[in-house]
Amino acid sequence: MSSTCSECGARLVNGGACREQFDAMLLLEYEVVADLAATERARGEVAHFYAVSAYILQHPEGMKYTVTALNGLRHTVADHLAGRVTLAELRPRVRRAADGPARITRRPGDAVPRWPVTAWPMTVADVVEGGTPGYCDRVAAWAESIIRTLDAVDALGER
Repeated sequence: MSSTCSECGARLVNGGACREQFDAMLLLEYEVVADLAATERARGEVAHFYAVSAYILQHPEGMKYTVTALNGLRHTVADHLAGRVTLAELRPRVRRAADGPARITRRPGDAVPRWPVTAWPMTVADVVEGGTPGYCDRVAAWAESIIRTLDAVDALGER
């Protein structure tokens, strides 16, 4: 029996949850990063950033992030993809954004954000399906597809 994730449209097998696909992707990533030479470790860090960010962006309801946090993540991923910022530059920026009184997760009663997207061109299932060969390139392509898709529709409004 196969169904689809209500948020991203990924194929789900045997009534599983999309989060199971995410966990499977992280296991693939572990295998890929373990095989990278020390000089390529930064590539694994970038792949992890794209993988986690892409999953969060495609699951705004389930990940429970605020509208502000999701918009910030979207712009952060876009900035990295465009080469405007490095991961080393992003880390303190993200820490500052989530520090102190800032909230990144919703509280009961907060608006539940939803992107105005009816179909994503790529999902976590596509990343997992490809296995370990080409993993880093696939998660980068996934992140790029999300940013392109979101650029084609209206952004989440600040509520």
